[in-house]
Amino acid sequence: MFELGCDIVTILSDLISIESETGNEKALCDKLFDTLKSYDGELIRVKNSLLFNLDLKKDKRVALIGHIDTVPVANSSTTPEIKDDELWGRGSCDMKSGLAVMLKVIDDISIGKIKPKQNLSFVFYENEEGALPNGINFLLDNNYLMDIDFAFVLEPTQSKYSVGCLGSLAVKKDVYGISAHSANPKKGKNALIEATEIVMSVEKMNKLINKDSSIDGLDYYETVNITQLGTTTETFNVIPDHVEIVANFRFSPKRSSNEALEYLLEFLGQDNITILDKADSCYIGDSGNDFLLPNIDREIMQAWTDIAQLNKAGIPSINYGAGSIKYAHKPDERISIDELTEFYKSLVTHL
Repeated sequence: MFELGCDIVTILSDLISIESETGNEKALCDKLFDTLKSYDGELIRVKNSLLFNLDLKKDKRVALIGHIDTVPVANSSTTPEIKDDELWGRGSCDMKSGLAVMLKVIDDISIGKIKPKQNLSFVFYENEEGALPNGINFLLDNNYLMDIDFAFVLEPTQSKYSVGCLGSLAVKKDVYGISAHSANPKKGKNALIEATEIVMSVEKMNKLINKDSSIDGLDYYETVNITQLGTTTETFNVIPDHVEIVANFRFSPKRSSNEALEYLLEFLGQDNITILDKADSCYIGDSGNDFLLPNIDREIMQAWTDIAQLNKAGIPSINYGAGSIKYAHKPDERISIDELTEFYKSLVTHL
């Protein structure tokens, strides 16, 4: 079991030391389950996700939510190391720091150090770093997250309230031509030439949308990028008859995913389209103010997270966590120890 009576940095170090790449979360889930079953509360395991519910006879229920998986370790490390008052290691900021906070809150409640003003649910879920649907979808679709009035998703936000996020749309377009010998191209039709024109069209779209925008004074910008471009031709002397283009549109909370798709196809064209990923944007507005503090900075996250899915399901949710997203997924992933400990104190104030 994890020892939760120690300091939060030690808890985070222990979490980092257990590899939990997406699809390989069982070992960490097993240890979390064995740890939490010794605490008073309702513990539910769903595949490699856990829910720990505390019914404290309060009127409202607040959830703390964190994914237990990480991106591949690659050239990072699962050996935690403290350097210059920062804790390094895969998952240190994204987002085992959030898991450590959740575990410490559970332990501090158990010894009476925290006296919550709401019922609490702690959600440790799998498969966030993969494609949709992910672990939160399964929990939502099977009604495991009912009766939650507000949720904090403890993704790294540098301790700001991330009250909205961009949507993400990934689309593949197949472009077809006619193959021919490169010495006699008049007999064929080069799919790469047409694909290049489409790429330039998408770049035109990016110039139109890639501008500073805001909602209620919170800044963000939209962007669309060609992220994959390739032929299926295997030899250098053949005119390519097939090219695949993948475009990724990060769109405003002011657009629905269907509106974003319609706009993107104006530049990609309607034919031979495959939707690879379609994730809604969101903006919570004032709907969570009863659970938030007035003196904490707010932002629109220049990325997508599961708050979009939670808000769409009717659970008002924000991202709020220690650590900087600029270190997420990087070889030098790290988190400031001072920021982590100060964030813990701030979160407790909310509870």
